[in-house]
Amino acid sequence: MEELMEEKRTVVVAWDFSNVAEYALQHAIRFAKKTNTDVLLLNIVDAESDIDNIERQFNIVVEDVEHKYGYRPTYLVKVGSIFTTIAETANEMDAHLVFMGTHGMKGLQKITGSWALKVIEGAKMPFVVVQRPPREEQYENIVFPVDYKKEGKQKVSWALYLNRLYKSKFFLYVQNSTDPKLKQQVYSNLVYTKSILDQNEVEYEEVTAPDNKDFSDQVIDYSEKLNANAILITVPRLLDIADYMFGAEEQKIIANKALISVITVFPKEAKLGGFLGHGYGA
Repeated sequence: MEELMEEKRTVVVAWDFSNVAEYALQHAIRFAKKTNTDVLLLNIVDAESDIDNIERQFNIVVEDVEHKYGYRPTYLVKVGSIFTTIAETANEMDAHLVFMGTHGMKGLQKITGSWALKVIEGAKMPFVVVQRPPREEQYENIVFPVDYKKEGKQKVSWALYLNRLYKSKFFLYVQNSTDPKLKQQVYSNLVYTKSILDQNEVEYEEVTAPDNKDFSDQVIDYSEKLNANAILITVPRLLDIADYMFGAEEQKIIANKALISVITVFPKEAKLGGFLGHGYGA
């Protein structure tokens, strides 16, 4: 049987001993068993003096995880900030994915922006952001928003990878725009995406948003009605304060009220071929 991964790599779980971190771990273990990757639990502390206590707690957690899920993760405790150290550590490790739980948009986050989005910014690899335990069917039905942004094309390589793993079906949810230039860019992205999926015999359906209102809200509503397993989005590599204060589309989707898992992909300057060994370019 062909190996799904050319070399053994690690997936990181952002771990803070919470229920949503446990959900992220459950998703990570399912992925790891499917792809023969290792799972590392990463906890960020404020000071060196906190490390010994957290490591003692981790010894208990690892035993408990092995007992419950039949899988033994490793762990790492680092001093830093969750907003920078998680992504920095994952980058240093060349992690394949990062799984992270979120409580959605609550309290001050509605004013200052999604904490999850702030953690994700700066990472080189995709994050899988979850709000609930995995379903039995895993990632069978995935919503793939198609908008006017050129970097959105770079989701396609990960769509092919997910299809290879899970035989995922993609639902291309197309932005409705009355602006001629934006409409043309949406069409260009749609044609590109469909051509790659057709070339690789990936099953998909195309659905156009009903109007030109808030696209992120429409994506969430559609995904909820579809009972989708995940939403696949591209996150801009750099966000400014306006994005956080006034609600970037991406943060609304990541913290969606339907509790649907979101897979975030970052745009890259180079072609996307190397990371999977398939030679898929964008």
